[in-house]
Amino acid sequence: MMELEDKIKGVIAGLFGSIIASFGVALGASLLTTNYWTVILSGLIVGLASSFANAFGPLVSSTRMHNSQMCSSDDLGQAFGSCFLTFIFVGMPLISYVLINDLSLARIISIITGLVLLFILGVHEAQLEHRSPLVFGFTMMMVGVVCAYVFYLLANLLK
Repeated sequence: MMELEDKIKGVIAGLFGSIIASFGVALGASLLTTNYWTVILSGLIVGLASSFANAFGPLVSSTRMHNSQMCSSDDLGQAFGSCFLTFIFVGMPLISYVLINDLSLARIISIITGLVLLFILGVHEAQLEHRSPLVFGFTMMMVGVVCAYVFYLLANLLK
């Protein structure tokens, strides 16, 4: 049971980083260009790269390679499942750029969607670690707020 909890915690940590990277890059791109496809593709490319890194990184870890362990079909199945799940979560904050013609409104909805996802992930991780779900959820969400603000500032510096 503990091994499953550790895997879930790893998936949550990967999702956390992937969501921040994806909506952060999309936020920055939306401030630098008015081309919706550039914004969407920027977020999806970063999200896809992060999805692959989170899913397949553990399979080629130095410990595993040092012990000359081969990947089982279960390991590969879990990695592909994790990659797919991460990509779905990463795409959620980007949907507003597809559906809304007002770039400013799409940006706000994207940030809110990303922060809600971070809060939900924080609540689930807190439950696994027997912590206060609301406190941990808000903590993860506030990290997302700080990251979004940093991306916003960086994009404005590059303008």
